[in-house]
Amino acid sequence: MKLEKQDLIRDLLEENSRRETTLLAGTRILRHRRQWRAVRRGALVMALMVVAAVLALRRESPAPPQVVSVPPAVAPVSQVHEMTDEELLSLFPNTPVALASLPDGTKRLLFPRPGDEQKFIKRL
Repeated sequence: MKLEKQDLIRDLLEENSRRETTLLAGTRILRHRRQWRAVRRGALVMALMVVAAVLALRRESPAPPQVVSVPPAVAPVSQVHEMTDEELLSLFPNTPVALASLPDGTKRLLFPRPGDEQKFIKRL
């Protein structure tokens, strides 16, 4: 046996030795190693989770935008054309319809056949 091992065994087994001090130091060293192993395992798990999250986000990221030419928008017409009575009545071909003027100056369309008013008002 080597001299160092013999000294260690003798120190541990002697009555008046520093046995308690040696055991406490060994316990502290083992505890420190155990803690570092736990920290390394936790760091490894966290690193794997980060890698998985990065890969998942990479897959979900939208495709790069494509350049598409858009024709210029047509400018809206700034003038409003008011319909005449004849233009309004021509919207209902083959349907009897009348235009009545009310005392307050407004005009109302009249449909003499039942059901025509509901049919045409839904479309307007």
